[in-house]
Amino acid sequence: MVEEPDLRIAVVKDHILGTNDCRGWARESLYRKLKIGTNRFCQFRLAFDASEPKQAKGALKAMCDRAADRLAVDVILPESACKPALKGGVRFLPQLGTSGRMFVGPATLGIKQISRQSEFGSSYTLIEHASEEALQFELKLWALERIKAMRRAWDEGDYQALFDVIGKSEVTTSDDGIAFDPDALEREDERASEGCDPAEAVLLADRSGNAIKIPYVFNQLNRKLARWAFRACTSADLKLPSFALADDGVLIEHRGKILSASDWIPEESAITSLVAEKGLCVRYPIRMQEDLLPVRHLNEGELVPAIKQALGTDNLGEGEIAYLLDRQLRMEGTYILHSKTASRNGGDFDFDTICVMPSDQFPKFVAGRIEYGERFRQEKTKHQKAKSPWWNACPVAMKARGNRIGAITDLKTSCLAAGRPDLAYKLVEQLQNALDSLKHRVEIDESVISDIRKEVAPAPWLRYKRERRVSDLPAHLDVADTDKVGRLYNVLRKEIGFLPDETGDGFEEKMSIEDFRGLFTGENVTREMFEECQLVNSIYGDIASQIVQREDMVKQQLKDAQAQRETVRGSEDKEKRKSAVLARNKAQAALWEHEQDARDQFSSLHLFVHYWAQGKRENRKAWAQAMNAVVTAGSGSGAVLFQSFPQEVVDAFAEMTGGQRVRVRLPKTVNGYAWFDDERRAFLVEPMANPQGPECEKRVFLFQYNGKRSLVFENTSVPVPMGHS
Repeated sequence: MVEEPDLRIAVVKDHILGTNDCRGWARESLYRKLKIGTNRFCQFRLAFDASEPKQAKGALKAMCDRAADRLAVDVILPESACKPALKGGVRFLPQLGTSGRMFVGPATLGIKQISRQSEFGSSYTLIEHASEEALQFELKLWALERIKAMRRAWDEGDYQALFDVIGKSEVTTSDDGIAFDPDALEREDERASEGCDPAEAVLLADRSGNAIKIPYVFNQLNRKLARWAFRACTSADLKLPSFALADDGVLIEHRGKILSASDWIPEESAITSLVAEKGLCVRYPIRMQEDLLPVRHLNEGELVPAIKQALGTDNLGEGEIAYLLDRQLRMEGTYILHSKTASRNGGDFDFDTICVMPSDQFPKFVAGRIEYGERFRQEKTKHQKAKSPWWNACPVAMKARGNRIGAITDLKTSCLAAGRPDLAYKLVEQLQNALDSLKHRVEIDESVISDIRKEVAPAPWLRYKRERRVSDLPAHLDVADTDKVGRLYNVLRKEIGFLPDETGDGFEEKMSIEDFRGLFTGENVTREMFEECQLVNSIYGDIASQIVQREDMVKQQLKDAQAQRETVRGSEDKEKRKSAVLARNKAQAALWEHEQDARDQFSSLHLFVHYWAQGKRENRKAWAQAMNAVVTAGSGSGAVLFQSFPQEVVDAFAEMTGGQRVRVRLPKTVNGYAWFDDERRAFLVEPMANPQGPECEKRVFLFQYNGKRSLVFENTSVPVPMGHS
């Protein structure tokens, strides 16, 4: 972010001076102040005009300083980037040669995201549109290779190779959001912070093969494998190149004149770094097959004469051509489309993220989409913006979280699985309404949703997408011949393995947490350390057990409600059917609500444990030994040990087994720690600067623990060493 005292900002109509929908220009010197490469596409926020505060948001390209100086501006914005829209004040601006508004004064420019090379995973909402030939000879073969790589890594105990296939945990702004889990919508595109989560780190550091047998580590990997296995079985675990969607606008100073152009490439074409001749531009959520946009990739031999024609000159030098290609048309991590083409699947240029299915990797899929043609059209609609006072921020946010996008998308998927594309097309408008309702005054037609639910049963495999154990994914499902995803699942699930054996477990035996009692040795541990570690362990265990008990109850309620619904599905009694559906929906909603609450509660619990451990700055190995002694004296999973002293655990495994030290990713916290007083009251202690004297502390009361568990005091300063295997 930069704060400029005298920033010159011009606001012009869209497409003037090479602007486009929500996309403007910033001079290169501003890019350098922001420490951003000038070949990057940026998502920005801008506050300006101190007399009547205004704001703008969208995306930026870099214009050379010579062009900016010639125009006497620092930033050029299209009118569409200003929110709310500007009123009045339009005049002719001689230096720009067009009408617009000019603002000069203090401004704050912030950059939210920067284009970069990346890749997205696929989704069943993409796979369901594959042709039969693509399903059999591209997607299935791709998935089998991915599964083979996963099995090889698992069998060899090569966890680095395993995580290369199934992925590592990343820090995201929501649980399942969009950059890029296509099953959710509005997640920000955020890089994972440096390091691994504790379970991944200890597996990578351990060379003995014992770490996988720690119950906590086993459970974490099992959950990760379950999510990956579902994705692999239903979406072939494709890895597709991803980009920020950008426009073809160009702006350059040439021989004392300003040349610019906008929307000059053919509508069915794209500019990209990909070498494939064609591609399908995919923007999630996918409303219908027509949202997979077939485009031809322009090569340099076509681009150069097209640029000259668009700018109206044949005299551009090689250096100027190279500048335009590198800085404005082939920016790193961007995919350039005509605005009319982008709008066909709801895209614009305020840093939408898309992925591409290239024809050199998936020629049959691309050919099948082209052959399908255009059978339906649903563009993004422009409804009146919903307005709400600032004090309604929380209800508005909760409404967005409870949006029906996911439910409608899954119903559309069930329609296609049942061979009812006619019903799927009826849902396209409702899905667009759900998307628009996040920002606009528009409602979903619930009667359409309800009528379609009566005609179509949910696709059988959809119920398993939130399983936490890979062995809970069934080996076979009864699916319709029209269910492409279901048929793919039945082929791939057996190849993944980890199916339940006679004992109901598909993995090797886990070791008891007690078997890791000797992980830490030789430290001087005091009685007070044991007492405090026992207190934290008791708090963690009590809260975790309450969450798990509640989950077991709501899951059983849903299971009973689903069974009752199946029992009366064919009944002629309309009231019975209606009552069973309502009961099932209520139980499902209760489970979803519990899952969200459980995530929030566990997140808060883990953060508390981390804050407590953060205060143990001296002799952390002794504290880790004390916590390990307390944890291994019980029958839990060991989670509290990994949440409190994860780096110490990882380092201990690396040292004992000759492995490599792996850095653990820690949560973002304030500078403070949790502290208990003699009455088991927990406080968050934050240091406070005191200009008049020594540093002070602020103590914020958190809770008081009144649990009934007895404390365990056991001398484990010299425990039995853990054996190697």
